Amino acid sequence: MNATRPLQNRVAMVSGASGGMGQAICAQLAQAGAQVVMLGRDLDRLRQAREQLARQWGIGDLLSIQQIDIRDASSVSQAIAAQGQALGTPDMLVHAAGDGPVAPLLEATEAMWQATIQGKLLGTIRLTRAVAAGMVARKSGRIVIINGVFGREPDPLFPINSTVNAGLAAFGKASAHDLGRHGICVNVINPGATDTPLWADISQALASRLHTTADAVSQQVRDKIPLGRLAAPDDVAALVVFLASAGGQYINGAAITVDGGASAAI
Repeated sequence: MNATRPLQNRVAMVSGASGGMGQAICAQLAQAGAQVVMLGRDLDRLRQAREQLARQWGIGDLLSIQQIDIRDASSVSQAIAAQGQALGTPDMLVHAAGDGPVAPLLEATEAMWQATIQGKLLGTIRLTRAVAAGMVARKSGRIVIINGVFGREPDPLFPINSTVNAGLAAFGKASAHDLGRHGICVNVINPGATDTPLWADISQALASRLHTTADAVSQQVRDKIPLGRLAAPDDVAALVVFLASAGGQYINGAAITVDGGASAAI
């Protein structure tokens, strides 16, 4: 194995690839040698993300894009079939799509619930089912779900994310038991507050609610983190690469928190 490119000749699919977390994951997987398929709903955003990563890291030859709407079962099946014809069954699937609003229970609308459930929970399930069939036939694969700390420590300002994250944690554990018998490792990563454009939106929403500034919100969050900073997308991406590598071959059914020690959950 090439120590500097441990994932050479591997194929990875990453949902939510145009987001801050997704881009970091795609970049590190490609730098490790993987051929990365960037998945997302917005084709223009995918193209821009690919071009940006290609310019920044010189990995354009290892990046391709595929439009997909994981809220739509037919879109998922068509996209995975198209990629199967082009590259075969991927060696790794990373779910980095989905978010949820800042809205306590009585403010959270039916549309908010449906959007997050369809886009994050059921979207992850649809995509996993579509890809896992080929992995089962091949008797190998790695699946990583980027989830969140609210699944372990629910927050009253994020009841939708808290519920969906708990559901994804259960799905990940059940799938690890099921698919592990076929040589497939399924693991969940739970990032805390992470310095992405999504966090900028969340901190601004919290600031408006708390009558303060987004910078003040971010500082309050940093003050509660023993390591004194927000997570960087690369902190999460590095763990994804490890789980995809030989070092992660016996890690299955784990839920790994990446929050600098902020979570009080055991």
